[in-house]
Amino acid sequence: MHDTTERLLSFRPAREFIALDAPNVFPTQSSFEWFVRKHRARLVESGQLIVRTGSAGNLVGPDIERVVLEILREESAKESKAARRRAA
Repeated sequence: MHDTTERLLSFRPAREFIALDAPNVFPTQSSFEWFVRKHRARLVESGQLIVRTGSAGNLVGPDIERVVLEILREESAKESKAARRRAA
């Protein structure tokens, strides 16, 4: 049971993550909310997003940065590939 408590305690409000760890990537709460809407399934499947309703807001896990970076890198690679095709 102690292990479960430690894992639960590792989750924190998404607002805290945005303010402390990702202000350059998500300058506003709305920008993170848009990202979550676009990638909700992947974020939830990764175990790094717990969706909550109401004013409590979502919770994010300790590896959320890794998952966000993976998604952003994949999107960047796709956009780069598409731009090369358009230029050709």
